[in-house]
Amino acid sequence: MSDASRSEELIELAAVVRAHGLSGELVLKPFNPDSELLGSLSQIVLRSPAGEFRTFEVISRRGGADNQLLALRGITDRNQAEALRGSVVCVPRAALPALEEGEYYLVDLVGLAVRTPEGETIGHVEDILEYPSVEALVVITHGIVREVPNLERYVPSIDVQAGFVVVDHIDEIEPVPLAALKGKR
Repeated sequence: MSDASRSEELIELAAVVRAHGLSGELVLKPFNPDSELLGSLSQIVLRSPAGEFRTFEVISRRGGADNQLLALRGITDRNQAEALRGSVVCVPRAALPALEEGEYYLVDLVGLAVRTPEGETIGHVEDILEYPSVEALVVITHGIVREVPNLERYVPSIDVQAGFVVVDHIDEIEPVPLAALKGKR
């Protein structure tokens, strides 16, 4: 599970925030609290902060949308659970629900070309940030980084199949130092 080709097909669902109790439960912070996928999985993959991958069987889960408690086979005490702090819960892309026509997953936007309304390619989508009020595309254009709100005014169209997003009014958005984006997720 640790080779690069396997890691590329994995989708991140949640972060391991900390251990809970003495029996090895993990507190998870879902990246999408509205998704029910995390609650239905019988198996997950954890990517450690060092980039190592381990597959676990889920033996129990409880909690709400914002924080979930998960018990994994083989993790039986607090020390083992604490060792997983900072890991990311991943699943194979095939585990994601099917999309309706015209829908996309945010992860599908990363790497897409960024075009102006006139069709000029000016950069690419580096990442997606989710704020309480809006999703933002981290766009790099001509070496400048901007967090472009995923709102119709700024992102009038997205064509995942064709491999691009159209951005408009980008000059209204203040540049952000790339270092400032580290750790926002």
